[in-house]
Amino acid sequence: MLVADSILGNAYEKSDISQKIDIAKENQTLKRLFLSRTQMEKSRLRTETEDGTEIGLSLEPGTILHNGDVLEINSKLIIIHQLPEKIIRVIINENHMSPNLLIQLAHIIGNRHRPISIASDECIVFPIHDESEVELFEQLFSDIINQISLNVEDEIFVPNQGMNVHEH
Repeated sequence: MLVADSILGNAYEKSDISQKIDIAKENQTLKRLFLSRTQMEKSRLRTETEDGTEIGLSLEPGTILHNGDVLEINSKLIIIHQLPEKIIRVIINENHMSPNLLIQLAHIIGNRHRPISIASDECIVFPIHDESEVELFEQLFSDIINQISLNVEDEIFVPNQGMNVHEH
């Protein structure tokens, strides 16, 4: 089993890592590791790459992997790919944007301990476990359902920084 204890860099950020990735592709020493968002939040994990190579993660506590992170183990590069997950995209209907509506949305989603992301199109996005939860959120949003639209999608969810903390 290969064990990774640090992140070399990220393939999607500007860095000199792209050259190392190209060399690893040529040498066939580049492996792909597909992880869920919750797996990427673990500092200790035992899993397998796409080709069945056993990988152990032994990262510093609190380290969170990101889509495109690259690990280097014994001259092999492992690139992390985040798996898509089911999300609800809350779209505020035209002429209904208000501080009260935003507070209600945040309160309801926060009470369910869901991380959120505020998309560039001003939609609020949060993960769900499966489509059966749509009905639950429709009920929870019943007082404001005529002011919003809910769309279920599969996408790579990245919470806004600081909006994935759960402490009491």
